[in-house]
Amino acid sequence: MRLRPYGEEDRRLTGELEGDADVMRHLGGPGAGARAERVHRRRLEGRDREWYRTILPEDGAGAAPAGVVAVFRSEWEGREIHELGIMLRPGRAQRHGLAAGAVRLIVDEVRAGGGVREIHAFIGTGNRAAAVVARRTGFVNHGPCEMDYEGEPIQCDHWIVEL
Repeated sequence: MRLRPYGEEDRRLTGELEGDADVMRHLGGPGAGARAERVHRRRLEGRDREWYRTILPEDGAGAAPAGVVAVFRSEWEGREIHELGIMLRPGRAQRHGLAAGAVRLIVDEVRAGGGVREIHAFIGTGNRAAAVVARRTGFVNHGPCEMDYEGEPIQCDHWIVEL
């Protein structure tokens, strides 16, 4: 697996991920096309100062992207933080170690870039698979909290990895 910078060609991938009930079940449910377009635009606009990456499986050239992983700026308790987000296509892309591999790669990239001391992840309380990935990649659970995704409130656990 490898990561490549998120680009204009990933609009359809974002639409598929944002519109998939399984992918979005811990993020307030699937969103309409306007929300997916908003997310796509924000990712493109943040490429120069944040880490938005498309996950490509080892299946060789031409293989469909498996998902998106990112470390981006957000606000938590009145201060700016760096937050991890990851979405994988359902089925073939899930449960094969791609999530943990992608998280390790992007954390290493952020660490190598310097300037970031910690990365936060807000994982829906019922998302056991994401919690396992967080634990396996060095994140520590700091307890429950409430966040929102695109205006949808979610109950989650706050995970942090120190760089």
